[in-house]
Amino acid sequence: MKLIYSDDHRDHTGAKEMRYDQMIPMSESPERMNMIMTALAEAGFTDVIPPATYGLDVAHQVHDPAFVSFLERCYPLWEDEFGTGGFATAYTFGMRGMDQVPNASVHSMLSCYTFDVCVPFVKGTWQAIRSAKDIALTGVDLIQDGEQAVFSICRPPGHHASQDMAGGYCYLNNAAIAAQAHRNKGAKRVAILDIDYHHGNGTQAIFYDRADVFFASLHCRPEDEYPFLMGYDTETGFGPGKGYNLNLPMPRGTDFRAWSKALEIALHRTRNYAPDVLVVSLGVDSFAGDPVGGFELHSPDYIEIGRQIRALDLSTQFIMEGGYAMEALGTNVANVIKGYSH
Repeated sequence: MKLIYSDDHRDHTGAKEMRYDQMIPMSESPERMNMIMTALAEAGFTDVIPPATYGLDVAHQVHDPAFVSFLERCYPLWEDEFGTGGFATAYTFGMRGMDQVPNASVHSMLSCYTFDVCVPFVKGTWQAIRSAKDIALTGVDLIQDGEQAVFSICRPPGHHASQDMAGGYCYLNNAAIAAQAHRNKGAKRVAILDIDYHHGNGTQAIFYDRADVFFASLHCRPEDEYPFLMGYDTETGFGPGKGYNLNLPMPRGTDFRAWSKALEIALHRTRNYAPDVLVVSLGVDSFAGDPVGGFELHSPDYIEIGRQIRALDLSTQFIMEGGYAMEALGTNVANVIKGYSH
């Protein structure tokens, strides 16, 4: 399997995040990629290629262009006000019911275009965002050129980012951009399978009223876990998208036996949808002991997950999302790819 990867994410580092009652170093760090790439190489996956360079056209199809512009301009505007160093984050969060629009202040933009304090901006953030988008789009081209499966190793992740809001470490929605690009290149139907521990609220929001992209998410229920406000099983789509959104929420403490039953349902629905291509939002923060997780999956389970996804017999693009248990992160990611590939 070809791996698409770039070091352009490495300067997206040095910021902090608010974790309930503490300000801590970001869990979403460049070191995560070290663990993943090392484990993939040790597992025999060494066909690594750099991303091609793309514009913002597809990003503008799934995101508000003003939001994308904000992502690019945020840190330079912050530097103009506060000088170099440090990191930008919102001080207030806008209330959407007031129908406010951002003014020229970076604080206003941060308030309107972010929904939590887990999307800080540093000098290298936009370069990382742009690179992750290119990694996703390069994977699309490889699939469309005949590859059975590819792994777009994106950082930062993307599945919490909606049309015009960043949050949860996510800025642009890499999986949504990939799905739209597959549609642009002739795929009539695309399925997105999100197996991250957290609900893919951004991906759901982007495709909620569309029938050409089926979205299935396995995640911790919103009563227990971030993002707390979305991910209920009653959310099934709207208008033309009714019936094309599947949420499979589970309580904290869920083990692989129960989790795999939800996966079986998601795979069955995906098979019935008959997509031309499958995009997998690959999060492994379902691992027992993950610092931002609460499920009880173990490293061998990820091999079986890969095998079950392969059984769909679909062209498949894996896109990296979450996973923060550093000692096991690389092994868990590599196990999914091994399970799929063997």
